[in-house]
Amino acid sequence: MKVCVSVGAKTYALLKKKADAAIKLGADLVELRLDYLRTFDVEKLKNVTKGIEGRCILTLRSSKEGGRFTGDEAKRIQLLYHLTDLKPAYIDIELDTVKKEKKLTEVYTKTTLIASKHSFTNTPNQSTLSRWVEEALSFGGVGKVVTTARRFEDNLRVLEVLKQAPKGRLIAFCMGELGLVSRVLAPMLGSPIVYSCLKEATAPGQIELSEALRLYRVLGYEDRL
Repeated sequence: MKVCVSVGAKTYALLKKKADAAIKLGADLVELRLDYLRTFDVEKLKNVTKGIEGRCILTLRSSKEGGRFTGDEAKRIQLLYHLTDLKPAYIDIELDTVKKEKKLTEVYTKTTLIASKHSFTNTPNQSTLSRWVEEALSFGGVGKVVTTARRFEDNLRVLEVLKQAPKGRLIAFCMGELGLVSRVLAPMLGSPIVYSCLKEATAPGQIELSEALRLYRVLGYEDRL
């Protein structure tokens, strides 16, 4: 299990400051939410990732799945191809995008693809969740299925599909206050990455890094950190 801090900023200088702070405070990984940036410049981004390439998740999230990228989809896909040149440890791309743009899945050598699917409105039924998981895992990297909990039972449905997936291949949990229990328990069912934040959350229900590290030590997961 790796503890990841998700950070976003409007400027490259602030993004690097936050990434460095997350690593210094004990994060195994840092997710750079590139859709928060006001402009996009690959050379400036190289300065942000320099030295921490092997601990980065690069994400350029579409507005359709809760991101802040304001350009058109063709431009976003073009930028996603450029991100592979930075050789991050992971790159997170929406499942719907890689299904349409399959060449994106053919360009990674040192990078693991996270094919992700998000629902910010609810948690679908078991059949839909299972289909999303199967599709996300079909691209060979890590699958990620994240939904919104409207009731406690939603957590159980997501944890059930996580338990059935190959260990270490699927990230799955619910967002929101009601989803906290699945965020916390997901690593114990094989989820390889736990997402946290510094102070400002990039998704509903994230807990701060210091609390996440303390929590897993209390739960006896210290040796897995």
